[in-house]
Amino acid sequence: MEADLPEYYIVVERPIKVVSTKDGGMTVLKYNFETGGFDYGMEYLSRVMFGKDDVEKVSEEEFVQHVEKLRGSSLKGEGTVYDLYQLINDMEDDAKEKGEDLTVEDKALIVSLRRRTYQLFEESQKS
Repeated sequence: MEADLPEYYIVVERPIKVVSTKDGGMTVLKYNFETGGFDYGMEYLSRVMFGKDDVEKVSEEEFVQHVEKLRGSSLKGEGTVYDLYQLINDMEDDAKEKGEDLTVEDKALIVSLRRRTYQLFEESQKS
């Protein structure tokens, strides 16, 4: 697989990323639905390489938005990142209850907030 890394995929609903290693190799990381983190997932390598019907290659932005939608809908905790998840959920729930679509401004805010929550969550996993 000669490619510019990282590469991002959605396999069914699971986010997968192929990243370079310090020694010049590569590894596959799969989203953990219980923790919201990423675990070693080399079992997905052949699946993403040979592109089955249930594999979608996505941009980094699409990947981040998908991951954060999953995290925000399933993870609970305390702190800034969880407060932001709740804010996003409240905005979406409010629009749904009113039977309205989110405004363009609200959608843009949610995209921006999810970029930020992705950074915050990933940084928290390094410590």
